[in-house]
Amino acid sequence: MNSAAFDNMTETLMGLVDGWVWYGFHSVDELDAQIDGDFQDGHDFDIERVKAYAATVLKDKRASEADWPPVTDCDRLDRVFDRLRAQGLCVVQFPESGYTMQHGEAAVVAAMNAEDAPPEGYRGCCFYHAQDIDDALNGEGLLLAFGSLESDEDEDDERVGRLVCEALNHEGLETEWNGTRRHRIRVPRLRWQRRTPA
Repeated sequence: MNSAAFDNMTETLMGLVDGWVWYGFHSVDELDAQIDGDFQDGHDFDIERVKAYAATVLKDKRASEADWPPVTDCDRLDRVFDRLRAQGLCVVQFPESGYTMQHGEAAVVAAMNAEDAPPEGYRGCCFYHAQDIDDALNGEGLLLAFGSLESDEDEDDERVGRLVCEALNHEGLETEWNGTRRHRIRVPRLRWQRRTPA
């Protein structure tokens, strides 16, 4: 790999690290393992530079976390997903949900076929993916995908959508949705503040 490609790959990994840190799902050890894994997979980049950048971003995020409220919107979102799971929905968060709608849909299928899936199955699903988190970090709110897993009827999809909105509203999270399956649910004022795990 020439030096320009080497530098480009390093910059690409630094951009990914920035997302991984601010998304808040990866512990410090998991971030380190992710960087090592990309390096071992044959990606040619400046691993020391990427790790140094990760440490800087983590330090900045830790400083920001000190000013966050004790309960963040991400904590509320976790409770929403717990509530929906208890109501029979298959709920998937990042990193399992991936970076696109297709990744999220594949994650739902994988969860439906997992050994720990309920024997009675799921009545519906709800998820978001990394691009949705990017929007939330940019102050644009969070979009949620939803749907019925029992039929292809509009009314069943929309019933699941109402369940999702009710769960969000129960936790004090405002929703915007036109009531149809053709539009995802937006949580317009959600502030993405997820603390880095220990």
